[in-house]
Amino acid sequence: MHIDVVRRLRAALRIGAVGVASAAASLGAANAATVDLRTWSAESYPAVSGFGAGVWTPSATGASVLQSVNGQPTLFVSDFDTFGTDVRGTIRVNPGGDDDYVGFALGFSPGDTTAAGADYLLVDWKQGTQAFNFGAPSNTPGSTAARGLAVSRVTGVPTADEFWGHVNFDTDTAGAVTELARGATLGSTGWAGNQDYVFRFVFQPTRLQVYVNDGLEMSVDGNFANGRMAFYNFSQSGVTYSAFTVDPAPPVPEPGTWALSLLGLGLLAWHRRGRRA
Repeated sequence: MHIDVVRRLRAALRIGAVGVASAAASLGAANAATVDLRTWSAESYPAVSGFGAGVWTPSATGASVLQSVNGQPTLFVSDFDTFGTDVRGTIRVNPGGDDDYVGFALGFSPGDTTAAGADYLLVDWKQGTQAFNFGAPSNTPGSTAARGLAVSRVTGVPTADEFWGHVNFDTDTAGAVTELARGATLGSTGWAGNQDYVFRFVFQPTRLQVYVNDGLEMSVDGNFANGRMAFYNFSQSGVTYSAFTVDPAPPVPEPGTWALSLLGLGLLAWHRRGRRA
């Protein structure tokens, strides 16, 4: 085959790969369904001294929700399951002098805050590194929360200290928080107050992808449980979630499908050119 034809085919394959992904993403964004946050429900982990339940207040239109309490790990739970979805929306923190956790849960089931069989993914973001011991009724020592964005696996009913440090203490057999990955660019960078961050989650049975402001921060493979999406705060008030949409996850093109099609078209064009010559 002529070298010029080979070069053109290689270029077409590269363009085709980018084009398929770009077209799928654009189509998903254009057709995404707007989420009404008035249909979601709130739940919090058992209180410890000085840290009560969260308070989630949706706007009149359901386009946003504000979490206003500096308390225990608290979640605002969707009314849809997350497998095979592409979810996007904005988070903004009015810190009020605090620097703790904001984030999301994927694969969460209503009642998981008290369920021994809970198993979900937690995406949380800490503004500043901080050591703390939450005390009674936890039977665990304190831990250190590291600045930055991370994804962890939550099983059972962890203590506040385990949520705080993404750890599993031997003195607690009821639950654990196991960190799986940290953000590619935000893994050691805290969130900034009064700034909008656009999150995107593509969740499949064996993969979770997390984007922030269009940049892929984490791609984690495993065998995950289906369940709801939830917003998550821990010891952080003044957090607003807004403009969320949900759409089916974009299809992953099979290399043998579009690539071979492009290759076939290129070979046909080369063959016809040769016949005309």
